[in-house]
Amino acid sequence: MEIAVAKMVSSYNQFMWKNRDLRSAHLPLLSTNWQVPVIVVVYMLTVLKYGPRFMAKRKAFDLTKYIEIYNIVQIATNGVLFSFLVYHLLKRPTMSYICQSVDFSETTSGYEELYIMYTYFVLKILDLSDTVFFVLRKKQSQVTFLHVYHHAIMVLIGYYGTLFVPGGHNFVLVLWNSIGHSLLYLYYNLAMHKSPVAARYKIYLTRMQLVQFVYLAVHYGRPALTGMDCGFPKLWHWTGFSQTLFFLGMFLDFYVKSYLGKGGVKDDKVVRKSD
Repeated sequence: MEIAVAKMVSSYNQFMWKNRDLRSAHLPLLSTNWQVPVIVVVYMLTVLKYGPRFMAKRKAFDLTKYIEIYNIVQIATNGVLFSFLVYHLLKRPTMSYICQSVDFSETTSGYEELYIMYTYFVLKILDLSDTVFFVLRKKQSQVTFLHVYHHAIMVLIGYYGTLFVPGGHNFVLVLWNSIGHSLLYLYYNLAMHKSPVAARYKIYLTRMQLVQFVYLAVHYGRPALTGMDCGFPKLWHWTGFSQTLFFLGMFLDFYVKSYLGKGGVKDDKVVRKSD
């Protein structure tokens, strides 16, 4: 058994170093092959097992001030990432939104692609804090399968995406995700301060997320299903397509149950349930 595990570890390390983009080998969290997978495992154990056990006989922590600062950081960093990505894309009039290869060159443009993807990945690590806040505030009911799976898989996609395909066709994912998260954490701040516009804002935000998933399904699905070859790995087309369809289905189910069912949206008016 030990020999088999050792062989698997060795094969994994060899594959990673042989196929990854070595330009990012010096960056934090990307210098070894195990840091990020370990972070994801520790995250899941913390929010699903050891965190709830730790909080079982303790009062919920009041993290209001910390969460407000965290929300502002998320709004600002995602907004800056979105703005820089738009600026980068405007400088590249030849960018194809149908199927775009990655610029692996050691040029300014090539490194801009790499650092945009790396920043996106780091923000996915930061997103894990959401679930930790739920646990420390004893909001375990909000630690759902969709929530945990979404955060864990996006860290891994951001990580392996930065290692193997830092840019290219993935830019549209970063574009949607960064502006979506900036608006999402704005909603969290509005809700925290009990703003009267928060409920209506949430509906439109959810609709925007659904539009995002439809667009990304087409973005990744078209080259995946047609076998289009533009220098971007087919595996990543299929990964993006399958994950987008999964999230689209889950969010659509959430939207229908939350806004179209009993107590949801009626005649375009929001019926707010009491907490």
